[in-house]
Amino acid sequence: MRLWERLIRVPYVWESLRKAGLLKGYQRREYERLERARTEIDARLARKRAAGERVNVIFVCHRPSIWASLKSVYEALKADPLFSVQIVAIPLRSPVKGRGYLNSVYTSEGAEEYFQSEGAISGYDYETKRWLDLRTLNPDYVFFQQPYNVARPDAYMSLAVSDYAKICYVTYYVMVDLDARTEACTPVDFFHDLSLYFSQNTADAAFIQGRLEKGGPNLCRVEVTGHPRLEGLEKHREDTCELWKRADSFKILWMPRWTTHEGNCHFFSYREPLTAWCREHAGTELMLRPHPQAFKEWRSTGEMTEEQEAKLRQEFAQGDFHLDEAENFYPQLFTADVLITDPSSMIIDAYFTGKPIIYCASNGVNDSVTEILRPGMYWVNSWEEARDTLEMIRRGEDPLREIRAECAWKYQGADGQTPTRKIVDILKRDALGQA
Repeated sequence: MRLWERLIRVPYVWESLRKAGLLKGYQRREYERLERARTEIDARLARKRAAGERVNVIFVCHRPSIWASLKSVYEALKADPLFSVQIVAIPLRSPVKGRGYLNSVYTSEGAEEYFQSEGAISGYDYETKRWLDLRTLNPDYVFFQQPYNVARPDAYMSLAVSDYAKICYVTYYVMVDLDARTEACTPVDFFHDLSLYFSQNTADAAFIQGRLEKGGPNLCRVEVTGHPRLEGLEKHREDTCELWKRADSFKILWMPRWTTHEGNCHFFSYREPLTAWCREHAGTELMLRPHPQAFKEWRSTGEMTEEQEAKLRQEFAQGDFHLDEAENFYPQLFTADVLITDPSSMIIDAYFTGKPIIYCASNGVNDSVTEILRPGMYWVNSWEEARDTLEMIRRGEDPLREIRAECAWKYQGADGQTPTRKIVDILKRDALGQA
């Protein structure tokens, strides 16, 4: 990939050039490229149908903690004789202080080990620093876990992959409302190359259509399917969490935001008073669940040194303090008595457990994402309010319980077909030339 092609697709560069009217020619050429590629892929699928060959689907995975958003789709496709399904496990580029993502430092998040039981192929050789060419796997469809081209090598960017496979996408988070942050989570450079976007609801579909229009002419089909992530939630209701030490303790699960630059991370301001409060209240256990990027981010910004991280890890490995970095977080959610959280994609999962949620607001910064769920959560604007709410819940009082239950029931909805089934049926029709 030429340097200018890579630079032009950096989200803020793309947006700046688009607003200046400098992308029209490029967008037209990109549309023509995608049109040619799509014609070739459809012709290949037609030949496979005639020969009775299976359709190849590749899941490119880097982060085990968000696998719940795609797991049911993967399993359903794997069970369908029309498809041959494979996982490719890769690391992602890590930001470096002073250079951001303009580097060649790739860090594993444990995908190679986590997906080993599924026979995953390693996409990166850590010794030779060479990448597996996805094209050699002859994929017809490719699912990425996240849309961030900036964190992937050139060969795994949507620009390259869309030349020989149809890219499909399901968001790694469940949206309950739309706000400015969803623009950061839906970079136009990636969405422009999509063939199929499986939207959560009509509002999500309309939002993505608007994002696609900013990228110029495109061939992406936006299908309303619902989000598959919530389907498996009930399977974990009886799970146990071995991290908790006592059955009769008051269990607090804490999920702070991973970055402070948005103004809504309370880790550094709440850490000392929260841990002190827990020590003062006998029979209280505190579990910190950091975002997978948190420690990397704080080290890169200088907010936390390696020595400070080591000290924190030691603190949360003693007594009634625990550090949770497990891939599966549902047992922790279901067994906790209360969740304290900053803005997070995990809120929707927590909401459906029925447990009380203390939401740490930031004077309106990025808070509209939880507006739909707001009536059932305890919004706090200071540590003092968080403390008072903790003490209320510890006494067994939860006046918003019924509101959460009613909202969760309405939000899930039902039309007789699961999101997973809808997604698989859409893929089948597309592969069979029936779309």
